[in-house]
Amino acid sequence: MTSSRIWIGGGTGTGKTTTARALAVRHGLRRFSLDSFWYAYESRAEWPIVSADERWLETPPAEQAAQFESVSRDMMRFALEDLAVLPDVPTVVEGPQILPDLVPAGDQAVFLDPTPEFQRSVLEPRPMPSSDPEQALANRLVKDRLYADRVAALARERGFPVLVMDGLRDLVTEVESLLEMPEGSAHLAAVRRWENEAVAANIRAWLASTDATQHSGYPFGCECGRRGCGETVQLTVDEFDALPAVLAHA
Repeated sequence: MTSSRIWIGGGTGTGKTTTARALAVRHGLRRFSLDSFWYAYESRAEWPIVSADERWLETPPAEQAAQFESVSRDMMRFALEDLAVLPDVPTVVEGPQILPDLVPAGDQAVFLDPTPEFQRSVLEPRPMPSSDPEQALANRLVKDRLYADRVAALARERGFPVLVMDGLRDLVTEVESLLEMPEGSAHLAAVRRWENEAVAANIRAWLASTDATQHSGYPFGCECGRRGCGETVQLTVDEFDALPAVLAHA
């Protein structure tokens, strides 16, 4: 029997989130984004708090990559615990924290491996808060390359498909061709509400942290429950909390 759970992992900046969102919309799947649980899992794991300079400037890139793999293993463990108690809904799980050797037997998975040039093009525009953003970016590029190579090697060892991402591929169609897509949920409105609540909880935790900056709104998915609807609505967390359901005007 084909598993009702799909994992999409790989290095930073490969299109995992975009691909997973498109698959969830097309096929009526729940999308479980590991990044949406960052702060919840941080509190469960009690990782040490470090400054941006300690993380990006004072720690060698190889050590950064090893630390991120350790954090990712914690997050995978928590995700598997949470998935085990959620309603049994066909799900696509995505995030750079997915480790191929922790994907359960019988589940399907695809890993995206960015070329160094493509990864640089994605990461360069992103802010690197530190006292030396240029050096922090240089260190991050090395760290992310080491981690991407590690994940791709683990995936190949376990026979999972690895797609080299250079920005020119039709990822969604290619991923679909590699997987047996599960039948979607009949309760999409509730599924989309759950996804939005996870995002809102993560944003609340972020706003309460020292990492927070002001923002006028965040994209929440439409909860109309119609398969094929990928509309989003820009809302603050307070606006989201006040709505019984998020519905796009269209």
